[in-house]
Amino acid sequence: MFHKITEKTFYQYVKCPHWVYFEVHSEHKKPHHPLMERLIDDGMIESYQRDVISDREDIAEVTAEDPDEAFRQTLAFMAEGRQVIFHGVLVDRHWVGHPDILEKVEGVSRLGNHYYVAADIKRSRYLRDEFKFQGCFYAELLSKIQEVKPVNGYVITPDKTVLSYPIEEMEAQFHLNLMEIEKIIAGKKPAHFVTTGCKQSPWFSECRGESEVCDDLSLLNRVWREEVAALHTSNINTISELAKLTRSELERRVPNVSVSRLEIMHDQALAITHKKHFIRKPIRLPKANIELYFDIESDPLRDFDYLFGVLKIENGKESYHAFMAESAAQESNMWLEFCDFIAQHLEAPIYHYGFFEQEVVRRFASRYGISEIVQEALDRNMIDLIELIRPAIIFPLSFYSLKDLASYIGFHWRADDASGANSVLWFEEWLTAKSPKLLQKIMEYNEDDVKATWKLKDWLVKHAS
Repeated sequence: MFHKITEKTFYQYVKCPHWVYFEVHSEHKKPHHPLMERLIDDGMIESYQRDVISDREDIAEVTAEDPDEAFRQTLAFMAEGRQVIFHGVLVDRHWVGHPDILEKVEGVSRLGNHYYVAADIKRSRYLRDEFKFQGCFYAELLSKIQEVKPVNGYVITPDKTVLSYPIEEMEAQFHLNLMEIEKIIAGKKPAHFVTTGCKQSPWFSECRGESEVCDDLSLLNRVWREEVAALHTSNINTISELAKLTRSELERRVPNVSVSRLEIMHDQALAITHKKHFIRKPIRLPKANIELYFDIESDPLRDFDYLFGVLKIENGKESYHAFMAESAAQESNMWLEFCDFIAQHLEAPIYHYGFFEQEVVRRFASRYGISEIVQEALDRNMIDLIELIRPAIIFPLSFYSLKDLASYIGFHWRADDASGANSVLWFEEWLTAKSPKLLQKIMEYNEDDVKATWKLKDWLVKHAS
């Protein structure tokens, strides 16, 4: 009996082929929280999906839980020519697709003078390859069902913007991916290659463990598959082998990779082998009596940024400031309070980790407005630590997330299950239960994030300035 291939299989394959393998062949299954399933796949909660399509007419909803019965309902709605089919199910043999929306368009098909195109509602505001592969999968299923293949695939963003892409541009790679997925399901184990995408998999520890046993080159931070292939071609197959080479020998044996990339990969191999970091160049940070450390908590299932946390360090003394919205309707008030706080600290550097904070600040400024003086302060003072770290320091780590680096320098979060994904589940639970203890856990997690950013910045001053 074949294991089902769904649109989620393509998401899993793009992130980590081992994810697909373990899901099918592992004796120990890892059930996910239902909301975690949506979170992993960039989906949104059902109530938000309904809101996104609330202005559409003639919506038919597939309600059956059994896939075969749901497919029969979908076929019936398609034959009737309903304009929008919500939560339709498409089946062909062991392929099962679950597009959020099927929408009727004009054109001759097996159904008559209409056919259907598929769209998913995603929290991302950008088209990503994994979304396109899912769209190709829907198009393949629709071509078998209605005998017309849609020309375009679609993603609907939280603000109801419809992003389209031609199926043809991804079709060749889609079929290659599909062929590999079928082989994996049949029993072929993928080659080791650890990426940040693997972190989303519930099998990450198994995947990483196997790579560590093999001393696999993919454990080098941000290494490309093409670079690893070039090293393999030159008979350099492990991190230990890479670390033992001199740079001149490495350049001679791997001439088709740039010298700068070879230097970084060699330094990374040395760092991992010797379990120590290397400073490649100094990091210059401003000196100030007041410093701010900034981190945002969001519920992407609702497209809702609900907590702006700021740690203020004034002459060595710390204070934590939380700006919170209990519902999307309160976002504007939270933003105004945050802007008022920034207006009182116009000269303070604002440290954060990663691009997300800057992205949310830009979005909120556009949505709710911002004074010129606060905008100038944010533009001038926001400092992304990871952008400074990457060219300057080689850590003995495969990943450079805040938790990875902060743990390396000795910082610990209070909650044993602290993670960005779990914080979303905590918040979803809090929306229902309104438990003060749960809210305190969320606040402590955010406070630990900004404290970790502070400790990392201090570490950089002591070791890399």
